[in-house]
This record gives sequence, structure tokens and C-alpha cells, in this order.
Amino acid sequence: MKRQMKRLVLFACITATTVLGSQSAFAGYGADGGGRMGGCEQQKHKGHGGMFRKMARELGLTDAQKQQVRTLFEAERQKNKPTFEALGTERRALRDLVHSGSADEGAIRAQSAKVAALQADLAVARAAVAKQVLALLTPEQAAKFKELKKGRGLGGMCLEQER
Repeated sequence: MKRQMKRLVLFACITATTVLGSQSAFAGYGADGGGRMGGCEQQKHKGHGGMFRKMARELGLTDAQKQQVRTLFEAERQKNKPTFEALGTERRALRDLVHSGSADEGAIRAQSAKVAALQADLAVARAAVAKQVLALLTPEQAAKFKELKKGRGLGGMCLEQER
């Protein structure tokens, strides 16, 4: 009886930790547009191009630079669209698995690994875009960009998601 109670308490703790952890880890994300918004998702809903306009203003981009960055963002958005859709699907599957009450730890870990792999792919893509954007900037603009990013003056600019 005591052993069974310990298992039940352990299961409840693991489930609560997983649910709360996944809620905060995924806050603001989701391809379906539902739930809380934050980060890039929130910036998107403030108005199309809001972050782009802020970046252009803060860095003093020329018209040619603006066009190059817009083209880069659009190409990257199209390239990453299937990954974002898959990420939304896998996150929903993880959420459903956690809330099912019947999933074992192995299944949850396997589904979490799928989500993490997609997030890693998008992080690599973000880094590549940031590198390409930096290559378009003058040395002064690049220095200011790095300084603003460090101080979050560009609001955590979502380079890969410019819409």
C-alpha cells in the first residue's frame, strides 16, 4: 500500500512538472496561433513589419539594405514554413500525450525529443539568417546591431519570422 502511494505521488509530481514546464517553455509559440503570445509571435501581431521597421530605424538601413533584408526574410520564411508547421503539430501531440494521463515516461521523452529537434533546426536557421543580415550591414551598423541585441534594444528581434 505504501509503495503504491509512493508511485502515485511520484507520477503526480512528474506529470505536474512536465505540464508546468512545457507550458512555460512553449509560452508564446505555436503554429496554430492559439494560446498565449510572447516573443516573436507577439511581435507579429503588433502589425506586419513592426520589428522590421524598428530594426531599419535603429540601424539606419538604406533602402537597398531594407529590400535585401526583406527578400532574405521572405525566402527564409518560405523555407522554414514546413518546419514551423511540423513544430506546431509535434507540440500539440506532446501536449495531448501529457494530458492523456495514460502516457508513459518513454513516450513523453520521445515526443519531447521530436519537439527539441525541430526547435534546434529553427535555431540553426535563425543563426544563419542573423549571419546573412550582419553581412549586409556596414561595420557601424553591425556593431550597433550586436549592441542592441545584447541590451535587447531590438526586443529580441525575430529575424527569421519577419512577416
